[in-house]
Amino acid sequence: MSLRTARTLTAIYLLLMLVAVCWPGAVPASRIEPTVFGLPFSFFWPALWVAFAVPVLYDLDRVERRSRPGGDRAEGGSR
Repeated sequence: MSLRTARTLTAIYLLLMLVAVCWPGAVPASRIEPTVFGLPFSFFWPALWVAFAVPVLYDLDRVERRSRPGGDRAEGGSR
């Protein structure tokens, strides 16, 4: 995947997440029942979006590291 594609897909996901957890996007999820993992659904909904953001941002980081000169060994990378 190219760097531009990865950045575009990440931006689209983050914009969808913004709409889904703010009003009016969160209106369908604004209810107490059902409870999921002991949380009301209105609490679980944004937590789900944040949890899915972790692999999206991880993939973006991998693409960013590959696109740098030197790959993973660029400054600031883990050794």
